[in-house]
Amino acid sequence: MVSNKIKIASSITAIIMLAILIVNIDKLIPSNPPNAIEQPIAKLTEDLTDYAACFSNYGQSPSAVVFVHSNSCPHCRSMMPIIEELEDEGYQFFWAEGSDSKAEEIVSTCFSNLLSGYVPQFICPNPGEEETGEMSKAELKSFADKCVSVS
Repeated sequence: MVSNKIKIASSITAIIMLAILIVNIDKLIPSNPPNAIEQPIAKLTEDLTDYAACFSNYGQSPSAVVFVHSNSCPHCRSMMPIIEELEDEGYQFFWAEGSDSKAEEIVSTCFSNLLSGYVPQFICPNPGEEETGEMSKAELKSFADKCVSVS
């Protein structure tokens, strides 16, 4: 029974990742004419890694922890009460559930090269760090502190 749930969750995650890839294919394979002048590598790298600025462009706080999850994922569901406790303590979280098209747009646009393909995943826009998997409240709080302390 658990094995089937894991397979279903993995399949859903794979579908979401394929959708993200399809939406962002033009960023991966630009449609420049053969003689077009390419951007310098440094500029390209800067554009891909300015996570905080991208997240801010969507009206989100770069000190928030991005919580990429699926409502059908048991590990994600076990993290939700911990996140709610941390929110009560003043930490900010951006809940990005796979079926939320706006959240999916933000995550796929700003963090596509940080996405692991697994949930739950936590992303700090400021330092551009991510952690994947279930963790204790103390571990998540420590990770969230990295998001807040960098500005």
